[in-house]
Amino acid sequence: MPASHAHVLSTVFAAIFSSSTCRGDTITPLKRSATLPLKKLGSSDMMVTEVCAGTMTWGSFVEEEAEAHRQLDKLVELGVNFIDTAELYPVAFNYGQTTEKWIGNWMQSRVAAGQLRREDVYIATKCNPAGIGSPEERVPHNFSAVRLEASARASLERLQTDYIDLFYLHFPSRFGFGGFGWASWGAPERYEPTRTSDGSPEDIERQVLAVQHLIKLGLVKHWALSNENAYGLTMFCLACDRLGVPRPVCVQNDMSLNNRAYEGDIAEAAHQFGVVGLPYGALSGGVLTGKYLEAMHQSDQGRPLEESRMRARPDFQPRYAAPVALAATAEYVALASKYGIKPLELALAWARDRWYNGGVIIGTTTVAQVEACVEAFKLEPLPEALNAEIDAIHERFRNPSAAYVNKDLVLTAPWLETMRDGAQKEQCSE
Repeated sequence: MPASHAHVLSTVFAAIFSSSTCRGDTITPLKRSATLPLKKLGSSDMMVTEVCAGTMTWGSFVEEEAEAHRQLDKLVELGVNFIDTAELYPVAFNYGQTTEKWIGNWMQSRVAAGQLRREDVYIATKCNPAGIGSPEERVPHNFSAVRLEASARASLERLQTDYIDLFYLHFPSRFGFGGFGWASWGAPERYEPTRTSDGSPEDIERQVLAVQHLIKLGLVKHWALSNENAYGLTMFCLACDRLGVPRPVCVQNDMSLNNRAYEGDIAEAAHQFGVVGLPYGALSGGVLTGKYLEAMHQSDQGRPLEESRMRARPDFQPRYAAPVALAATAEYVALASKYGIKPLELALAWARDRWYNGGVIIGTTTVAQVEACVEAFKLEPLPEALNAEIDAIHERFRNPSAAYVNKDLVLTAPWLETMRDGAQKEQCSE
């Protein structure tokens, strides 16, 4: 981030934090449950915890397999029974295969020692049309039956299991990574370089039949979509109904306090078809914990801040730390303080409480982060007054981690100078 923006943000944060914490309201402390409840995931027979263990950085930001195993042990100890991975993982660097191998090694070891039964945990993984981590490494494909089966079998081998509980199409083959971080479809040519299918009804039917092939083989029990939009979800569900194939169970999209674009058309489409949300990114890559706001003196859980994602790899998913996203985060941090909870808890509990979600995927790099995240799911539902204040912030900072037409503008926010001036005028007079 340019030095000028860092200076502007520092001023904005200080002003916002000062004005937000000047309120003298008396807040009733939120209650917590002692355990994690199990919840039926959408139309499936999967009884899962609302907290799903994300593993996206195990093999990149988590350098040692033993550390990943420690986090898995702690997750199970705390009652979590739902694990999410992908052939693509880890991300940011060292892409593909490693994360599944680590999970497989852990699961085989714990089952052999009598500490775990395979049926006690639900494993979700994903196939991506870019071919990253697949048997034909980095050869793009269109979710053909042959490539889907090859990917599923490779994942099963790495996971050292006979079946996959939930198998995702990781992102649409009609457009690729260009869709990440966008709140609008925009110009179709944006996706042309990674397109491997045309998105026609016939092509979507072909993909549904490829998924049915996996189910008939017994390789997967349920399937789902990720990084989809309302058109894709609707067309896949209609194709399923025509062909007699089970509909996708859930849709896994990027969603957080700083990106509520999911609440548009796709939320209605999912609701109408009985598909629940299972979002990732609820902490915006850790940004919504407040740890990157130097004015707030936040720290990371169990590791040096300089090793955290937005410091170690600022070019990876920069949308999460976009200037306006950081300004909105400062407000959410202050709001969490007002209600006596951690910013992390505010972000995760809010995502959990959304009516359209069946759970939330967390991402951790330390055991301390595991403990903090799981604790958030023990909070009682957030009160109406708190949700109203969240919505008020959202109306002023609408989806600041998502681009609509110009990512460069989102990442530089040249209008922040005006924002800084306005924030200074709103500081408390005391």
